[in-house]
Amino acid sequence: MTEQLKHQEFVFGGDPDRPSAHASTIVELSSGELLCAWYAGEREGAGDVAVLLARREPAAEGWGSAEVFAKTEGRTEGNPVLFMDPTERVWLFWVTQYGDGWDTCKLKYRRSEDGGRTWGRTVIQRDELGWMYRHKPIVLRSGRILLPLYDEVRWLSLFGWSDDNGQTWHYGEALPSDPGNIQPSPVQLADGRIFAIMRTGDHGHLWQAWSHDEGETWTKPTLSSLPNPNSGADMVRLDNGHLVLAFNNTSEGRSPLSLALSEDEGASWPFVRDLEAGPGEYSYPAIIQTADGRIHVTYTYLRTHIKHVSVREEWIRGADASESGPTN
Repeated sequence: MTEQLKHQEFVFGGDPDRPSAHASTIVELSSGELLCAWYAGEREGAGDVAVLLARREPAAEGWGSAEVFAKTEGRTEGNPVLFMDPTERVWLFWVTQYGDGWDTCKLKYRRSEDGGRTWGRTVIQRDELGWMYRHKPIVLRSGRILLPLYDEVRWLSLFGWSDDNGQTWHYGEALPSDPGNIQPSPVQLADGRIFAIMRTGDHGHLWQAWSHDEGETWTKPTLSSLPNPNSGADMVRLDNGHLVLAFNNTSEGRSPLSLALSEDEGASWPFVRDLEAGPGEYSYPAIIQTADGRIHVTYTYLRTHIKHVSVREEWIRGADASESGPTN
């Protein structure tokens, strides 16, 4: 049987108790299982918003039921980020809002030693309000964990890092630009540099920057050729060295949602293919590559569902193939 180059399915949606869903994250475990987390409730910022978590077994036909991972009474939770460290502990980072906006958040995380089936205590990573997570950490070749962060108060990206598998964290200076930039997504290039793209506020293009010292300091952000409508974009380096970017390929609105492929470490993006192109919002993608080589993306679908799509690199290049799963 020929492998499908594209498969799509819903992780979550259609829940009358949680009609709004947003900001998903995905990770592969060593077992081949996938975990996905997102936040959902009445609406973004509402007091009933919780972080939910679901699992997909390798042989399953779809995702399991969503469970509540984090809920603080009367407060909104947001922006979960899943990550598996080199010791195979699973981390789930997220924020809790302690005021009326995202600039009043605290950074939190919990860790799991058994693939996300049970979780340790909640740790407040930063008690001061205003910082947030959005995209996955990466493990550098040195073993350093590089954690993307951003300052919602000043609208600037920054990075944390740990050289002891998360026992201690250090933080660098913010990356200044005008207008501001947030929600950085980094990859490590062949020569060891770190390349990051960042969401813009009102300029209409993604920002980009490079680090020559494993994320401690960064070049001044410059505007890329890639459009951005004030929405999140996520990037992954494939095993073959190519980069894949999941982003809204427009300067206005949050459709289409597309995948772009670079064969020259982000210097150019000659292959672009839409995941979604209809009216409505398709946004906040999270992207990974799994051990079998497939590229997985989860994203917000019309603010009511979380959708999961997996593709082969050939699909981004335009290869025709049968597809499986729901199309709407």
